[in-house]
Amino acid sequence: MKNGFLKLAVLDSLILLSLAGCGGSSGGPPQLPPVATPGLTLISLSGVAVDQGNFDPAPTLDAGGMVWMSYSHVSIPPSGIKLIETRLATTADGGLNWQDSGILVNEATSLTLPAPNDVNAIANEVSRLVYNPFAVAAGADPWIVLWHRYLSVFNGIDTLRLFQHGCWIGMKSGATATTLGNERKLFTGFGYDPINNSDPLGAPEYPLDVLEPAAMGDCLIFTEPGVLTKNSGVYVSLLCAKATPPGKIVLLRCGHDLGNCTYLGDLIDGSEANTVNAAYDGFSASELVSVNGQDYLIVSPTSGDLYRGCVAYRITDLDNAVIERNAGVPVASLIIPQRGDFNGACGYVAELSGSGIMISEAFFTAAPTFRLFATDEQL
Repeated sequence: MKNGFLKLAVLDSLILLSLAGCGGSSGGPPQLPPVATPGLTLISLSGVAVDQGNFDPAPTLDAGGMVWMSYSHVSIPPSGIKLIETRLATTADGGLNWQDSGILVNEATSLTLPAPNDVNAIANEVSRLVYNPFAVAAGADPWIVLWHRYLSVFNGIDTLRLFQHGCWIGMKSGATATTLGNERKLFTGFGYDPINNSDPLGAPEYPLDVLEPAAMGDCLIFTEPGVLTKNSGVYVSLLCAKATPPGKIVLLRCGHDLGNCTYLGDLIDGSEANTVNAAYDGFSASELVSVNGQDYLIVSPTSGDLYRGCVAYRITDLDNAVIERNAGVPVASLIIPQRGDFNGACGYVAELSGSGIMISEAFFTAAPTFRLFATDEQL
């Protein structure tokens, strides 16, 4: 088991590198809009212990016009391990103030491992809650949540992300936001260990590196899901993180029951982040949104493994995974610039009149170290 954990630690290092991305030339001048200068306002989230704070906002609009959000809540118990769980909240003022619903969608559960790695937990983060108005007519649940699930182990100093074990994009669905269940193991890359097929969920439904080897055979893991629902199906964007960076943002289309998923193409490559800023070397935290009939991809550019704000791109052909370009260079519709050492992972629906695009920020010196902010920027 000791050698196994050494192997996992090496894999964790590879994935940290893959998430970081690396520089590359896109061939062409940057195509930049006027940069937004958001007056960031701290978002209030009540009804849950503050602890280490909240991250990864994922808002959606229900049939009655209420805005819901799944988010990552972070805590550190006396054992020292960082726990990340998925929770739900609602807002009555357009996103500036949120009330936790009391619903714990995905708990940070512990496993039994031999010493010295016996302090551990299943982390559940980067969730995406979606209400699908087309689902019921198609015989499917109208509410879904996707998230990244993996094993974390505390080594006495840091919480290590051991992506090889328990690493997949999971899904739950339900008739309401508060009855999400029917857990499924959806998407995996080649970093997934088949030993995990023995768990109650069995084998992954979509081992994408095997199903689409030409396009995704080098994808170590998939993370940071974005979801957009249309009458034609459910569109899912994912970060394909590679052992040899940079990664890329890929697009899938699935049925309304998240069956029959097919690869549509690559929306943007991590090497193209230098068209936003020459120092940026990748993209992460994908989000798909639609505003007045126009679809957008929102991503966080990165340098190293640090988020550097958010960038929105118009999608010109959803079914062929095409964003707006000029002479092959991505054209940004909106840039929310870097602030501090780590800010990014944005969430948005047009009904967030009180907050505009929401953005996460981390690494504050005092708790809570993870916080959510309103940018007041609209698409």
